[in-house]
Amino acid sequence: MLRIHGYPVSTYTRTATMACIEKGVAHELVPIEYGSAAHVALHPFSRIPVLEHDDTVIFETLAITSYIDEAFAGLALQPTDALARARMLEWVGLCSDYVYRDVVRGLPRKRPPNDEELCAARSALRRLDGLIGDRFLAGDALSLADLYLAPQISNACEKLGDALDQLDSLRAWYERLARRESFRRTAYDPASL
Repeated sequence: MLRIHGYPVSTYTRTATMACIEKGVAHELVPIEYGSAAHVALHPFSRIPVLEHDDTVIFETLAITSYIDEAFAGLALQPTDALARARMLEWVGLCSDYVYRDVVRGLPRKRPPNDEELCAARSALRRLDGLIGDRFLAGDALSLADLYLAPQISNACEKLGDALDQLDSLRAWYERLARRESFRRTAYDPASL
């Protein structure tokens, strides 16, 4: 069994657990005392998630999700076609570098966003809407890109009820992902935060 150290509210932890569910891999979500000595022993920068598999520890979400995809049988989460794989990695980069900054971290949980935060988040969401294709982010099949973006958009919808207003392509993509078992099983109750 895989052990994923993190919390359901973390978009990256959710991505890792969604990858396990999509692959049909048994896993356990293990809460971690953030910043503790035990946490630093697992990740030198005290970040989440961290994956434990037998005696192996893997940190950083792309390494974790790539390992889950490649080490276990089941639905492939990374395209084999070079162009589709490059598109998947583009999306992972967008999520890691821009969407996380502007839409996840940039939207506070404990207070309403200020005008600057709101403008940055809405601008990022509009840009994403212009990039969404017909089905999945990297082509005709689900990929790690979809598993990265779905929790981040869920986070935006939680913090801004109208996050997807007038963003028809992004809304349609998100609604498709929200129907997946992996998305439903990794949902958390925002009231519990």
